[in-house]
Amino acid sequence: MYRFNLQVLLDYRKRIEEGLQIELSLIQRELEHARQELLSSQQEKTHYEEELAEREAREVNLQESILYRDYLRGIRKKIQEQRDRVASIKIEFDKKQEELLAAMKNRKVLEKVKEKHAKEFREELQKQERAFVDEVGIRRYQRT
Repeated sequence: MYRFNLQVLLDYRKRIEEGLQIELSLIQRELEHARQELLSSQQEKTHYEEELAEREAREVNLQESILYRDYLRGIRKKIQEQRDRVASIKIEFDKKQEELLAAMKNRKVLEKVKEKHAKEFREELQKQERAFVDEVGIRRYQRT
């Protein structure tokens, strides 16, 4: 029976690939969560900007206006920090994706080597079987 000499290495590369897929999935979830937080903060900023504009159109309450502007400044800072976080996670995601692609290529190379060796093994086995059948046929013919 055929036995692939590098099966242990192939199994190891498969485990590495599976681990990278899990890591990539976790990073992708984190990225989506960060993007949702960013979107939420942007919507909150828009809401309070509109509310401030409405209040200022109706009446000018200086104290309230200052509070709104301070709050909006904080939201803008939070949005910028969230954008930076999203960009950082995206870089990490891209890097992990490249690692996964490299791991997949490494595994596929070994799988192709395995397939090639298995094919060569089958062909050699078939050649030996044909030789054996031919030999049996020749001996039967010689006996008659």
